Amino acid sequence: MLNAYSGVLDRLEWLLRWVIVAFYVLVVVLITFQVVNRFWLHLPIIWLSDLGVICFIWLGFLTAALAVRHQGHFRMSALIDAVGARGPRLALQLFTHFCGLAMFALLVWTGWGMVRSGLREVAPGLGAPMSWAYGSVLVSALIALVFLVELIWREILGRPLVPVADPDLAGDRGQG
Repeated sequence: MLNAYSGVLDRLEWLLRWVIVAFYVLVVVLITFQVVNRFWLHLPIIWLSDLGVICFIWLGFLTAALAVRHQGHFRMSALIDAVGARGPRLALQLFTHFCGLAMFALLVWTGWGMVRSGLREVAPGLGAPMSWAYGSVLVSALIALVFLVELIWREILGRPLVPVADPDLAGDRGQG
């Protein structure tokens, strides 16, 4: 069952990576166009600035959610690595994951409220509801939660994922 869940999350991660790349490219294109437009073409297009900011917000929050899958989020790694025994190490690792669960659950709750209140706010240049930006908090927190559930499940079963600096170099990180 864990393998099926991890398989679904692998596909989610693949999709998330492509969405992040798309937002990254969009931010670069929008900012480049704004600079060229401002200094050479002198055609003010105000809504591009709002769109660039919204894309940048989504880029940051989705990247943070992806970092959770690879344990790139804040945790007490120095303390965890110093503890050699399996029992205390597992307890500390689970403690960090449950702290993450609490934080991301709070972000889901807060993000939902932000999305609802953002329906009454409008981005001045774009004219779109601010929910477009605030939705990034809700969506990324939900994604982080499903990634944390996998990490906790793996820890309990004794098949933890090994955190790596570059996930592409990880190969098999305990997926079996």
